[in-house]
Amino acid sequence: MSRARTVFERVVCAVAGAVTVSVATLAVGPPAVARAQDGVEAALAEAGGCPGLFVLGVQGTGQSTPNSPVAADVGLLSLVLGPLTEMLSGPAVGRAYVPYLAGFGGALPGATPAPYSVSAGEGLGRLREMAAEVTERCPRSQLGLIGYSQGAHVVSMFAREVGTGLGAVPADRIAAVALLADPTRAPGAAVFPGQPGTGRPEPAPGTTGAELDALQEFPQHPAPGGGIGPLRDIAPDFGELTGRVASLCLPGDLACDAPTDAPLLHMVVNILGQAELIPSDPVAALESIGDGFSSTLARTATAVITHDLRGYSLGTLSLTPEKPLGVRLAEAADPRSGSEPQAREALLKLGTSALNTLLAIIGIALEPAEVAGIATAPDPLTGIERATDALIDAVRRPLPRRTVFNLVSKTFNALGQLSAENGELLDPTLWLRYADTVRKHGDYFHAGYTADGKPAADLVLKWFTAVAEDLATNRIPEPSPARSVPSVPAPADPGPAPAPQQQPAPQSPVPAAEPDIRNIAVGAQPSARTRAVADTASHRPVPGSVPYLLGLVLLAAVSAGACSAIKVAQRVRGLWLVVAAGASDCPPSPRRRPRNRGRAYGPRRSGTRPCGD
Repeated sequence: MSRARTVFERVVCAVAGAVTVSVATLAVGPPAVARAQDGVEAALAEAGGCPGLFVLGVQGTGQSTPNSPVAADVGLLSLVLGPLTEMLSGPAVGRAYVPYLAGFGGALPGATPAPYSVSAGEGLGRLREMAAEVTERCPRSQLGLIGYSQGAHVVSMFAREVGTGLGAVPADRIAAVALLADPTRAPGAAVFPGQPGTGRPEPAPGTTGAELDALQEFPQHPAPGGGIGPLRDIAPDFGELTGRVASLCLPGDLACDAPTDAPLLHMVVNILGQAELIPSDPVAALESIGDGFSSTLARTATAVITHDLRGYSLGTLSLTPEKPLGVRLAEAADPRSGSEPQAREALLKLGTSALNTLLAIIGIALEPAEVAGIATAPDPLTGIERATDALIDAVRRPLPRRTVFNLVSKTFNALGQLSAENGELLDPTLWLRYADTVRKHGDYFHAGYTADGKPAADLVLKWFTAVAEDLATNRIPEPSPARSVPSVPAPADPGPAPAPQQQPAPQSPVPAAEPDIRNIAVGAQPSARTRAVADTASHRPVPGSVPYLLGLVLLAAVSAGACSAIKVAQRVRGLWLVVAAGASDCPPSPRRRPRNRGRAYGPRRSGTRPCGD
């Protein structure tokens, strides 16, 4: 009984510790981030204005401080950005280094004593500010990002924010992202995460990518492991930026090629990332590691109680894990995973279980919501009233089935699974693979990576150079605004005559004359004004137009009939005259005088004409 009581007290203390850590984290908050306007302004002034491509570099651990100059080519990234600005100076490319803590708890000589978790968070804030400042000052410039080691962790978090639409800049302002030794690399991820088998990066937004087409393909031999960073930061892809983000990892580099399915390794690294590892004070370092381990256990207990534990009495509790215990430990080792509401919920569940254990003597059990209502009563009388109501309701409910043996068996199963998942870490041959990991972590700038023996940094340099040239010479033309050409509006469909609009008339109004088309020769083209007016008049609705048209058709028909009758009459009269002349006794004259065509036909004059007239 005393041992069970001791275990219960330890669990309660662990959950209470989680609440304390969560409250302290909320009270202290993230470290203050200095403004980056001055650094961006200095970098733009050195570049001579707004370039087509502006590259922001985030150095690795121990290679930067909050006061580092933004335009000084120092650190390993200078082996990329220095030659880049020398090859394409002026309006083509500019660069700046993001100054931040770049610490690992003081474990490295010359580095700041800030823990890794604090340093990475501060670097992310500085990168957000500088990126937003560049895009605001230079609307037509695009950003290139490059990060190494801890700097790659910072750039990866920033790229994921931008790719999911939650970043400080829109995704179409990011031209290229290069990650070297990225601790957030997904296990076995391709060179371009989210696009396996791709040999070249996608072009920058708004460019044809002609220079990228001439770039050599990236090597397709990704490392089998994954990043050693926090599980919540592992990036399988980058949303809208997928295809423009390259993650270069050398096999054997523990930062990006750590063993997979080993969550305890992530837990250890995360605990070390929170600690102050000052070599000159080993006692303080051990105390810091112990505090981190205690906080991890407290957050793990909170998560397990909140999500995996079922039941509301010690006799009916059962364990139904939603995640393996090793994953719970690895997630809890991240200081960002703690939350005060979750810790309070776990305390409430434990308190309810303890209270129900006592009430089980009289055969009743309360639910967590009832206990919470009693605990949050505004005054003692209300609390007594709620407790009475809860007890009355509990008497009517049957007691839950006891599952204490299920809890014990599931607990042992979870511990056994934890040992099985991380058994690989006990294999000595595994660590022989990482015997030279320190040297490999720095080989990105010296050792061969490409097929022709060039280092990974040289490949990134050629990539960024091609992107800058595309932005300078191979932009897709923006569609020019269409010019407004004056034209006569098309007449509306015939319909009810609209009411005439009241327009200001001149002093002496002159009625508009209809176009005169009488003098237009056949085949001639009337003037533009005449055509416009004639077209408008032809479509103008005329009242009673149908009877008018029928009358015109009838008149045309009568006229045509009259003309035909006249012609027939003339032919008949001419034939009658010929017959009459042939019937006379006059011999035919050898030569006849032409008839006077000007004389109209009519009755002959009195008297006879001699033959031959």
